Amino acid sequence: MKIACLSLVPLFPEYVLGGSQNILNKIVLGLRSNDIKVRLFSPISEMKKSYIGDVEIENILNLKGSFPSPFEIPLYEIQDLSETIQKISLWADRLYLHGDGWIMRDEFEDKKIISGIHDLVYQEAITSVFSLDSNKIIVPSLYLLETIKASISKKRFQNKNIVVIKNSISNINNLISNNKTNKKNLTLLFPHRPDPRKGFIQAVKIATVFSNLKRWDKVILKVPKFQNSLNKDQKNLDYLDYEVYKIFNESGGELFLHDWIPSNEMNDYYQTGDLTLCPGNFIESFGLVPLESLANGTPSVCSSVGAFRDLSNFPGIRLAPYNDIEKFVQKGLELIVQNKEIIKGKNKVLSDYNLDSMITEYVDHILNPDKKLSYKNNNKIYSNVDDIIYYLAPWCSIENSKIYHDYKGWMDEFEDNFILEENTKIIMSNNFYKKAIKEKILISSLCINQ
Repeated sequence: MKIACLSLVPLFPEYVLGGSQNILNKIVLGLRSNDIKVRLFSPISEMKKSYIGDVEIENILNLKGSFPSPFEIPLYEIQDLSETIQKISLWADRLYLHGDGWIMRDEFEDKKIISGIHDLVYQEAITSVFSLDSNKIIVPSLYLLETIKASISKKRFQNKNIVVIKNSISNINNLISNNKTNKKNLTLLFPHRPDPRKGFIQAVKIATVFSNLKRWDKVILKVPKFQNSLNKDQKNLDYLDYEVYKIFNESGGELFLHDWIPSNEMNDYYQTGDLTLCPGNFIESFGLVPLESLANGTPSVCSSVGAFRDLSNFPGIRLAPYNDIEKFVQKGLELIVQNKEIIKGKNKVLSDYNLDSMITEYVDHILNPDKKLSYKNNNKIYSNVDDIIYYLAPWCSIENSKIYHDYKGWMDEFEDNFILEENTKIIMSNNFYKKAIKEKILISSLCINQ
């Protein structure tokens, strides 16, 4: 069996730029460990020859090499790309499209296509799910599956073959070394790329509140500097916000900007922290950072956004409403003293997000792309409107008396205008029911595949 893996963005074997590339590396290595022939293709670049394991990264795809709009190239280069894809397809038995976005379906020569979708944020992924054909779509979480199911028509969904394969963490030593060198200080980690939606400004504000508590000699916020040469996402921005820095520094805090951490050093890095922060409003489709951190003995506090909500009852992880700085600090203070809970959470991560299990599933579904699985609806919160059952959309959550919408933020007009009865039934006036349906807060059960 010969598998061609295609990436729309450049790959850097020593550096992992987000969870998606992390998973691609593991997929490639996992396929090879099963004696499957693999070739890996990415956009043309001037990088020296490099490998993931024994698989060369073949930088031959004539693409822009960054997001968004990787196909924003001259038409004659599209023709060149078409010929390259045809040659790759003639070699391969299967095509694995990591992140998909491949509009050039005709060039795949009727080969079986496995589409790996890792978010519903970028246009490329949305187009792939909505209108591009594939034999199988692999998503990393029930959150993403339920979002797709609630977003498109029942007929369109039924024509999709979607399977959930949870992302995994790397196999690590079960014994955690103690790299927390100064217990008189509090070290906070912000191990994210510089997309403003990841919540850097919120992280600095959280660190400032911790610092103002004066419980530690110093509060240190560790943040990676992003190398321009690795920046292939035009939505990434500089961190600069001097006013926020100034307030944090005046509180006695220290902002430690360090080099981007190579992937083989991330476990050691996580172990240097007391608490990992994931305070953004980026719609995470899985949430690898808090799990990796916890596996290394460092608990996490995350925004109650996207797939982070799937971790609401996970020991060693706490959720807080997006942009509620005080709540983030409160949850963090609770966590950092819960040693037994952190150990329980660590063991649960190692058990539930096992690398070998993920690879076994990927190999099975790539080799058998027509295999289908079914999933039960996970809708729990509902309303009854004119004798029709409506469910709370998977991209929405109820936070006390407020409603948060992953795509629209806080829905302020609904604050204190509904009741959540027995944590399952939403009750509001007819006028607000209509608004909730219009804003896609409530989704009709008639539109959701059963």
